[in-house]
Amino acid sequence: MDSPLPKLITSLKEKFEKFWRTKMHRNKSQLDKKLVISLSDKKFPSWKQFKKLPRILSQSEKFIIGILAAIIFIGLITLAYFNIWQKAQTVAENGGEYTEGLIGAPLYINPILAQTNDVDMDLSRLIFSGLLKYDKDFNLVPDLAEKYEISEDQKTYTFTLKQDVKWHDGESFSAADVVATFMSIQDEQYKSPLHRTFTSVTVEKIDDFTVKFTLVEPYAGFLNILTLGILPKHLWFDIPSANAKLAIYNQKPVGTGPYKFKSLLKEKNGVIKSYTLEKNKDYNGSEPFLERLTFKFYPDDQTAFDALNNKNIEGIGFLPESFIEKLQYKTSVSTKMLSLAQYSGIYFNQNKSEFLSAKYIREALSYAINRPKMIADVLNNQAQAIYSPILPGFLGNYPDIKKYEYQPKESAKILLANGWALTGDYLKKKDKELTIKLTTVEQEEYIKIANIIKEDWNTIGVNVELEIVPKENIQKDIINPRNYEALLYGEIIGYDVDPFAFWHSSQREAPGVNLANYANRKVDQLLEDARKITDPKIRSEKYIEFQKYLAEDLPAIFLYNPTYAYPIAKKIKGFQLTKIVLPSDRFINIEDWYVKTKKEFLK
Repeated sequence: MDSPLPKLITSLKEKFEKFWRTKMHRNKSQLDKKLVISLSDKKFPSWKQFKKLPRILSQSEKFIIGILAAIIFIGLITLAYFNIWQKAQTVAENGGEYTEGLIGAPLYINPILAQTNDVDMDLSRLIFSGLLKYDKDFNLVPDLAEKYEISEDQKTYTFTLKQDVKWHDGESFSAADVVATFMSIQDEQYKSPLHRTFTSVTVEKIDDFTVKFTLVEPYAGFLNILTLGILPKHLWFDIPSANAKLAIYNQKPVGTGPYKFKSLLKEKNGVIKSYTLEKNKDYNGSEPFLERLTFKFYPDDQTAFDALNNKNIEGIGFLPESFIEKLQYKTSVSTKMLSLAQYSGIYFNQNKSEFLSAKYIREALSYAINRPKMIADVLNNQAQAIYSPILPGFLGNYPDIKKYEYQPKESAKILLANGWALTGDYLKKKDKELTIKLTTVEQEEYIKIANIIKEDWNTIGVNVELEIVPKENIQKDIINPRNYEALLYGEIIGYDVDPFAFWHSSQREAPGVNLANYANRKVDQLLEDARKITDPKIRSEKYIEFQKYLAEDLPAIFLYNPTYAYPIAKKIKGFQLTKIVLPSDRFINIEDWYVKTKKEFLK
């Protein structure tokens, strides 16, 4: 049997030699590394060495490094977004256009002739500038004027004009244009609706850029009317006043406003079908963002509404409440509900009706009006009942005014007490039937309201004859000649609360707008005094007294203060208004409207 000792010795010897070789190899490798490092100044591999890295990496190592690189890259991008891009502000950019439908057609796109036509007012607002204008909060700010001063007696207003303003045709604006505009208004042959407003105002040129207005007596609302657009003297100077309405510049106007005339399209009968404006890059204010505005004209609300639903237009200047729920493209159109400084009422022309000349009949008719029903059924509750011509929120509004609320039994009691008896369906007295002709404009809202009034008055035994007059005829055939017994109509009260034009006896004839032909010497005096006073407290007291007289005399029935519905494309950004006085006021901040945007880094 062999001894195990020699085998053990041999095994240990082999293991020792293997251990010694391994240790010597490691020592040699470390010496090699130290030697390589000692021969180079760089502590990190060179780009040339990096390029050879893939040759010595395994597939799993390459995959891990790729994942790590992707994570690092995404992290850097995210870091950049949150620290740089998100700090960039989204701002409006030039470009884009807007197409709007209007009811009616242009007649005189001329700021001193436009007052009787909403379409003319809309276009004039965009094309012309005044000495002053309203900002989005309805504060008066300079426009063509640089600044102004008011004398201590408040009879003299001196305006310093901007010196770098250009008309759309490139000519320079000056004080001569301002003087010529107001002298044209004062010229009776021009037949401006504003003639009476400026009859007693003297305007004179001090120098090329200074104008002075002198009033016979103080007028608290004078600055408000100086938002009127100014005409270019160099174009209108040679046109006779009597021919002013025939001038080509009423259809192709030249102004200084944010937009200028580009083109128009007429039908064979001469009626303008569409009208296009382009932005005025030389505008003295902020240059508009929208490049182009196009207006298309329609004969009635239904036709315009159909065009909006068919996407032939992107908005409508005004949409009756009854159409709002029927609007199909609500995803692309936003309906702005704007507070409107306007009221609707029934104006009694006592000179045209023996019945209406009796105060007790006017009182009975007042108690028979169901305002809540008309506001709910016709206006979709987008209005508030009123009993006075000075609206809530305006100087002098008197909440405690006597209110003739719906009390048909009181109406019947008043009429029976004055000798009227119900015979058949209607009241009669000495073989006379109590009949009232109610006239209104051919507009869906007013037609529906008129029918509710007819039902209300029929209920108390009053026979009502409705007269519906087309829009194009209401002014010249009905209002101007005061050819009505009772008129259902709306009145815009203006930027200043002053009700002089609507209720002073001097305004009973056209172009005055005293639609009730109302005359009361005490009311005249109150209105005359109030418009001279700048102290709001004293002025308010005058207007409260004025309202008390109206409530006692009952020359009209005040019905409701409506809301103005303005559907406009949602693509239009920058619309900031919540209220308007005139429909054209929706364009007050037109320079801020935009479609396109861009990113801009904050400095």
